Amino acid sequence: MLEVFLTVSIAYILKRLGLFSEEHSKVLVNYVLYFALPLLSFKTAHNIGLSKEVAFIGVGAWLVIALCILTSYLVGKALKLKKSDLRTLMMASAFGNTAFLGYPYSFTYFGEEGLKYAVIYDSVGSFLAVSSVGFLIVSGNLQLRSIILFPPFLGLLFGFLLRAYELPAFFWKFVDFSIASLLPVVLFSLGLSLKFSHVGKGLKLLATAIGIKMFLSPLFALLVFKALPVSETAYRVSVLESAMPTMITASLLVLRYGLNHSLAFASAGLGILLSFLSIPAWVYILNKL
Repeated sequence: MLEVFLTVSIAYILKRLGLFSEEHSKVLVNYVLYFALPLLSFKTAHNIGLSKEVAFIGVGAWLVIALCILTSYLVGKALKLKKSDLRTLMMASAFGNTAFLGYPYSFTYFGEEGLKYAVIYDSVGSFLAVSSVGFLIVSGNLQLRSIILFPPFLGLLFGFLLRAYELPAFFWKFVDFSIASLLPVVLFSLGLSLKFSHVGKGLKLLATAIGIKMFLSPLFALLVFKALPVSETAYRVSVLESAMPTMITASLLVLRYGLNHSLAFASAGLGILLSFLSIPAWVYILNKL
């Protein structure tokens, strides 16, 4: 837990000192998305393979996201929000930062096994959902090509396809060496991308988005995944993943399509800070159940 906070904080401080800029985070994000994360996805899929548990994790993640979308839609309608604010609220409330924040937290609390389940939750759950339903919410169009060509998804796909083959030891050494860099780079890039300039705007909607995403969503997950035949670790990681704050990618989509980007970025930024308190609280709750 401390290593997560320190890495994000140091990156943010170095950015404020002018030694790094937000632009540098884009290079690190590309490193993660196009190199380290596809390798981790490949290893996870190759080791675990297609199974009922993988399918149930995906189904559970989609159900939780659907419940959050429905809840935020009903709340938005009750508040009589305009369409742009309603669609932004749905995006900020439903799609969590299950990769860039979820991976480090899952590894911190549940180790290598937890990280594997986090990759599954993110790849077949969050990523596929934001790439399909998310695009539908913000634009009205389905971006199928973006799903198929997304490098981590390709890593997952090839991992499943090549599971029957014995791969050489030097290849796995290369994979392990490369993915060891994933979590520090992810956290450092997250610190460089942090913004708090939008936090003071629209506090009522901001509180609503964070409340649904970080408190209602894991409650939904507790109910959904308890009813599904998954392992105890998969159950705990899935609940933890569902408690992550607003996905940065979802915020970028909101910005790209001219919606309420102030709300989206405020929810993502403030949510990251709150996660240092809320995530340990959810782990405590899981340990008591």
